[in-house]
Amino acid sequence: MIERENLTYIENILSLDNDNINLDHVYDILTAVKENDNAKLFENLLEYFDNIKELKETLIPLLHSIKENDEFSFYTNLLKYSNPDMDIKLLDSVLKTIKHNQELKDDIFDSYSTNQFSSKNALLNAVNSLDILDSNSTVFIWGCWYGSILVPSLSNKVKKIFGLDLDDTAIQIGKKFFHNYSNLEFRNVNVFDEYLNAYKDTNLIINTSCEHMPPMKDWKWFGPGAIEDDSFKGLKGEGFGSPKISSNCYFAFQSNNMFGIDGHINCVNSLDEFCNQLPERAKVLYQEEVEDTRGTRYMLVGKFMAL
Repeated sequence: MIERENLTYIENILSLDNDNINLDHVYDILTAVKENDNAKLFENLLEYFDNIKELKETLIPLLHSIKENDEFSFYTNLLKYSNPDMDIKLLDSVLKTIKHNQELKDDIFDSYSTNQFSSKNALLNAVNSLDILDSNSTVFIWGCWYGSILVPSLSNKVKKIFGLDLDDTAIQIGKKFFHNYSNLEFRNVNVFDEYLNAYKDTNLIINTSCEHMPPMKDWKWFGPGAIEDDSFKGLKGEGFGSPKISSNCYFAFQSNNMFGIDGHINCVNSLDEFCNQLPERAKVLYQEEVEDTRGTRYMLVGKFMAL
């Protein structure tokens, strides 16, 4: 059965490209399906069709999608008629990907959960309030997962986005979601092992997955000489001979105290503890605790300064 509980994820996905989302009619239809109330189901469906031709062309595929538990066909067909002005391209890509990767369904939907939206929106609001980005900016997202929320939220605001993740499956799924995004590049790399020349032009490094990796101060390219204006190059000439990051590079990092989740190898208990994991050159301009149903997320936003 197509699950009514997934409607929250559907609504969240649609909100990335649409304002004032109202899916009450979809909820009524799903309720009728769940309750096996065919009379109520037909009553809700029929109000969207003006003639017999529309009814024949659309009702049969809808009923077939319900029978086959095909959420992709169900939502794309229904929304086409009930919300003809709604942009469903992203939803179409996500549901099509789920259809062909059923084993990842729960994980993909989780990337669009209310908890994920709360933490990502807090980060985006902080970045906007500090006026960090413009149309010429380059952004790196470390531990990008599928890029579910940050990529569509930033793509129209910046010149280039790099999404990096150690999980190649996540990278491949992200490419399917955003196959039509011309300013996006996904890479399957370990950010602690591989340096990319694009860091020298980067204006913002985002990492909402700090709990999954070593402390940020362990990223070796933050060291002495990494910024052109560094006056301190290290002891006895040690340090980089050429810049490794932009002189105008900001950061937006998040960690959490959710120790019991698989893959969380570096959780923290407070903002102070998180601050101690930053590189020496990191100047915090904004910090916030973001509540999550599973714990607390800690967010630090700031700028990398010359040493």
